[in-house]
Amino acid sequence: MKLWIIGGTSESVRLMKSVDRRAIVVSVAGEEGKDRLPADVDVRVGPMDKDAMVNFIREKNIVAVVDMSHPFAKIVSKEAKAAAEEAGIDYYRFKRPMEEAAGDVIFDDYSSCGEYMKGKTGTFFFTTGSKHCDLFESVKGESRHIYRVIPSSKSIDILHEAGVAMEDMVAMLGPFDLDMNLALFKHAKADFLVTKNSGAGSGFHEKIEAARRLGMTSLVIRTEGEEGLNFSETKAVVERITNGILVSLLHQ
Repeated sequence: MKLWIIGGTSESVRLMKSVDRRAIVVSVAGEEGKDRLPADVDVRVGPMDKDAMVNFIREKNIVAVVDMSHPFAKIVSKEAKAAAEEAGIDYYRFKRPMEEAAGDVIFDDYSSCGEYMKGKTGTFFFTTGSKHCDLFESVKGESRHIYRVIPSSKSIDILHEAGVAMEDMVAMLGPFDLDMNLALFKHAKADFLVTKNSGAGSGFHEKIEAARRLGMTSLVIRTEGEEGLNFSETKAVVERITNGILVSLLHQ
């Protein structure tokens, strides 16, 4: 029996460093997520759709799911919740505290941000990852687009496939403090910051403040609000479930 934690975030790493890991299996999308976890963690690497999740639950004898995926990973959360319901187990969602509204122009989605960019020219510095770079490249025009992404071959390959030049890639692993953001934005001579409001502790505030100090325009994509547990509540759930698993195993 195992408790399944959907990881890939700084909070999931923090949690795994502070709890008994013997009755836990963590899933992450890529190898970079695995590398951040303690060496003794049982890790499943690779994306899963709902059917794969249901099979994973059955194969690992999962008793509950704790979803600590990124606030923007809406499809992952939707599929995990459906898989847990189909398997007849409990689903818990961790909710990262969201930063107060900040930025110069706020968007509900990537498409509306792209539409806004059509009428603008300058140097755009993206901290939105590689996933939507094809959309942004389609509205590039005479502008320069610089993408800061995690240093994984997958992210770089996605940028290459979208036609992004090597000199417009910044492959670095965060978190980034104010000074680092200031240095990168200043070096790029950026006019615009394109970022996501990923919540407290994500580095969002440091990016917005750096852009403000440099006179850049911040374009912010927000996420939909959702219900969930805070970190302390999530940790308590994990400890309760894993303690129950370990006790039951002792009596077998």
